[in-house]
Amino acid sequence: MSARTGSGTEAATPSSKREGARQTSFLFELSGEHPLLPEAEAAWCCYAECGPCPVLDKGPGYVIISLPDKAVGPIGERIALTHRIGEHLLSCEPSEAVKAAAGLELPEGTFAVRVRRQGTNHLDVDCNRLAAAIGNVLARERKVDLIDPDVEVMVMLSDRAQFYITRHVVDRSGFEARKVAERPFFSPISLHPKYARALVNLTGVRRGQRLLDPFCGTGGILIEAASIGVRAVGSDISPEMVEGCKSNLRHFGLEWDELTEADVGVIDEMFDDITAVATDPPYGRSASTRKEPIDDLYERAIPAISRTLRPGGGAGIVLPRPCPDRHDGLELRASFQQKVHRSLTRHYCLFTRR
Repeated sequence: MSARTGSGTEAATPSSKREGARQTSFLFELSGEHPLLPEAEAAWCCYAECGPCPVLDKGPGYVIISLPDKAVGPIGERIALTHRIGEHLLSCEPSEAVKAAAGLELPEGTFAVRVRRQGTNHLDVDCNRLAAAIGNVLARERKVDLIDPDVEVMVMLSDRAQFYITRHVVDRSGFEARKVAERPFFSPISLHPKYARALVNLTGVRRGQRLLDPFCGTGGILIEAASIGVRAVGSDISPEMVEGCKSNLRHFGLEWDELTEADVGVIDEMFDDITAVATDPPYGRSASTRKEPIDDLYERAIPAISRTLRPGGGAGIVLPRPCPDRHDGLELRASFQQKVHRSLTRHYCLFTRR
């Protein structure tokens, strides 16, 4: 599967070849907070939980992925840029939706139909009227319960009408509870928790594997990694930051494998068994670089990350400039741009260790 990144490079995502367990088609209702990151994160979350999974279709606001039923819960617990995951039933034109609903086979129990428009698609369709018409067809064989239904039939009006049954609603409230101002030790330049979590997921790291942040700062990335069962490893050149990171992890009841003061240039001597790296290095004058020019710091950091990573491991590095194509054993597999304000565009650089 591939998609165009914001910088115009080809965004590699996991191979779709898969054998074994029975697969079901699931629709991911994407958050829309970035045009490309949510889809890529969904694919890599699936990869992390159950290996490569085929992407069957995608369109405005959604991606449909084939994966084992049992993986939906674990994926839903770790994903950041998706609102809900549902078992995909059918796709059709909105004008055919009522007729198509007559052929649906739903699980036993009460039901409700919700129709939502994605963006400005199909403005001529009245969502409430369409939901009522579909509900009337389905009510011939089962009871309606609009408050607490056993089965929630969702219809997303995107490029087409996408029918699916809600299987997991993503609880995103925790990201707000863990944002910078809610931590006992904080720096205002940290990534928002939802993007820190997405960065962790985009590395493809699995639960129980070790993920390193060599610029851990106040610990925003490690908090998100530890929250999903990834073993957190971190370092920073500032002892104050290391202690602050530990304080923040304790505040949220999280544990870590290793946290220590270290210059990024020696991380390969400090840590072993590192499957993934996720980091948001200093950007410039407002961040502490011990007066080292930022270009020099990056030139030292990327080779050190490459030396530290296990072969096949993933690295997600956020930079304030375009991503390098490759560097000392790291191969760029995707890049995404995120405009923060007039003077800052973040570049999410995703590498694989060759």
